[in-house]
Amino acid sequence: MKKSLLLLAISLGTIFSSCSNDDESASLIGKWEYFKEGVATTTGQEFLTDYEHTSGCAKDFSLITATTIQDYSYFGSSCEEEIFSTPYTRNGNTITITADGETFTSQIKTLNANTLKIYFVDPEFPEDIEVTVFKRVN
Repeated sequence: MKKSLLLLAISLGTIFSSCSNDDESASLIGKWEYFKEGVATTTGQEFLTDYEHTSGCAKDFSLITATTIQDYSYFGSSCEEEIFSTPYTRNGNTITITADGETFTSQIKTLNANTLKIYFVDPEFPEDIEVTVFKRVN
C-alpha cells in the first residue's frame, strides 16, 4: 500500500502553471501506461529513463476516471497485482489527491492525445522534482 501511494504521489507532480505541450482537446480520462521516469532540475532540464515494468508481467498503469485514479502495479515472480484507488480533483493543471490523511499535489506538464507528463515535488525536499511520463493505452 505504501509503495502504491508513493508511486501514485510521484506520478502526480506539483506547482500550478500551464502545460507546455497541452492539447486543449486532450482528456486526462483514460488508461495511461507508465513509460518514463526520472528527475528534473529547477531550471526544467529533465533526466529520464525507461520505466522498468516487472519482466513477464502486465505493464503498470493508471486508470483515470472523472473522479478517481486507480494505480495498477504488478510485481514478484507470480506477477501479483496491487491496485491503489483514490479520488482526485483537478484545478487547471494541478491534480490533488488525499490518501492516508496526507494531501499530495502534482503538476501536469504535458497532456496531449498520446502523452501525460507529471511533475511531483515533495514539500519536504522541494529541490527534488520527480517526473513520470505515461503513454495513453486507450
